[in-house]
Amino acid sequence: MRRQRTRGVLAVLGALLVVVLGATAAAAQPPEREVIEVDETFVDEGLSEECGVEVTVTVTGQVIEFTFPDGKVLQSVGALNLQVVFTAGDNQIRTRDVGIDQTRVQPDGTAILSIVGQVPLQFTGVLKIDLDTGDAILEPHHFVDIAEVCAQLTA
Repeated sequence: MRRQRTRGVLAVLGALLVVVLGATAAAAQPPEREVIEVDETFVDEGLSEECGVEVTVTVTGQVIEFTFPDGKVLQSVGALNLQVVFTAGDNQIRTRDVGIDQTRVQPDGTAILSIVGQVPLQFTGVLKIDLDTGDAILEPHHFVDIAEVCAQLTA
């Protein structure tokens, strides 16, 4: 009799566990995935003004964007793999825009954008921004010297 009761309790607990785990798995929806092919050419007005010559930028590659439907903690992750070519006359600078961009919500409700990797003509490292205030929470330590870039493009 005692053995049957124990089996019954274990069966009920097992069924409850299956229901709970099933509900948790259903709630954790997979992210939506979008692949964006990039092939753009444009004149960089700011860099052209800074260097005193017209600078054309060509960007090719791919961005893969993951968006999380529940958005409670992790809202989006973008993986970048782009080749960037800056051209002025016969001079070129080739670089890459690689890394991840991540939007995450902290336990206190603060939305944080993290940019990790190499951002051409800007920085290499990690930049974290509070999306509510626009303030930098963490700044990278490796910045690009635009004067040196202009010197290479105008040589």
